Amino acid sequence: MRLNRIITLLLTIILVAACSRGPRQFRPVVDPEFLNLSKEQIFEKAEAHFENRKWMRARTHYSHVYENYPNDPLGRRSLLRIADTYFNQGDPVSLVEAQYKYRDFLNRFPGSESADYAMLQIAMVSYKQMERPDRDQQKTREAVEKFGDMIRTYPRSPLRADAEAKLKEAVDRLAKHEHIVAKFYMKRGSNTAAVQRLNHLIDTYPEYSARDAAFFDLGNALQNLGRSGEARLYFERVVSEFPDSEYADKARRRLDEIKA
Repeated sequence: MRLNRIITLLLTIILVAACSRGPRQFRPVVDPEFLNLSKEQIFEKAEAHFENRKWMRARTHYSHVYENYPNDPLGRRSLLRIADTYFNQGDPVSLVEAQYKYRDFLNRFPGSESADYAMLQIAMVSYKQMERPDRDQQKTREAVEKFGDMIRTYPRSPLRADAEAKLKEAVDRLAKHEHIVAKFYMKRGSNTAAVQRLNHLIDTYPEYSARDAAFFDLGNALQNLGRSGEARLYFERVVSEFPDSEYADKARRRLDEIKA
């Protein structure tokens, strides 16, 4: 019994001593490198790390500037550069993080002179995630939508030409996907499905880069269905609209066959 009392007394003393110290104070850990540097110097070091593709070190420096000077022009710029480090890192996880950071910048600073750049970069993330034309085109459609949003929101932006060029590439990839599907139908002998797909392609994507090939394939599919009169119209379009195309001579031979 006496031993139990002694143990109880010791535990009570320890507990009282612990409580008397009060709550432990936690202080944020600051990289010693930053203690004697101005925000401008830290930002310059971040830019040097960025130039050398040291993305994590660059982020550490940019993050310090932004977290300590969030409303300073240099702090705002640092938030945008954090997004850039993820974008340039380029792996799938980093691209998702980049898009999130660009959106965060737009939400925080919608009136920034760099808002058009952030919106362009959001579209560029989807552009970087696009699959080949023979694969699923969800990310391509996202890119088309986001480039369009950027152009509509900032029609006078100096970055508009860049957005329009990338938009054209993305739209062309969607058209190429339709063309690949149509050719697949033709190989399987499903010419009716091929005609429907090619008509949709021609109507929807008037600036498709392989429009000559699409006309020629549509002519072939129609001819396979015995619709030679319609087929002739598309072969003639190949010859008249694309006289220097590799498909022009092939189209002339098809026209000779129809006449014969």
